[in-house]
Amino acid sequence: MKIEMHVHTSEGSPCAKADAESIVRTYSRIGYDAIVITNHFDNKLLKDFGRTNEERIERYLLGYKKAKAVGLKYGIKVMLGMEIRLEPHTEDFLIYGIDEEFLLQYPDLCFMSQKEIFELCHSYGAVFYQAHPFRNPCRPQDPRFLDGVEYNQRPDSGNHNEKLDAWIRDYPKLKLISGSDCHNLEQAGYGGIEIERDVSDIKELVRLMKNTQVKFIGR
Repeated sequence: MKIEMHVHTSEGSPCAKADAESIVRTYSRIGYDAIVITNHFDNKLLKDFGRTNEERIERYLLGYKKAKAVGLKYGIKVMLGMEIRLEPHTEDFLIYGIDEEFLLQYPDLCFMSQKEIFELCHSYGAVFYQAHPFRNPCRPQDPRFLDGVEYNQRPDSGNHNEKLDAWIRDYPKLKLISGSDCHNLEQAGYGGIEIERDVSDIKELVRLMKNTQVKFIGR
């Protein structure tokens, strides 16, 4: 099963240039079985999404919901994830294993510390990874409060994965995942993970991520 772990849609991430249906159609065409929509979740963006927390969360989820609705049409599974930025920092993190109820219950995630959000994710059965930790201006964050880090494979993005290879040797308990960090159709399909069996939903995928080191696509 080929799964893209890091993809954006224009409905949820204004920096993305491809809408949800185009993303789903493209990943289906190039042979992926599932994608995880990880639209940006940060304070500046959310303030433009509505006046109330409910309005903001509903607007945030628009890209995911549109993608999921057309997933059956294109024969591809669509799951919910998140790329979050914690105030006032510039680092990005990926969360897997949450759902809509979690977002409505914790709309102020951006104002938590790394430790707080890591512990909250674990209490919910989710996992917390740092995205592209060596892409300027990002720096690797406290490994005690990470489940793993992303080997970001979007081309020409200054990811410096050679530095990640060296850094992670000191933290063998951290897991690695891969993602394309796709914002437009030309960036689709450079990364992701490959597993030998089908998974039904994001919760099952997270259980697998906790217990194994997944195989990368494109490496």
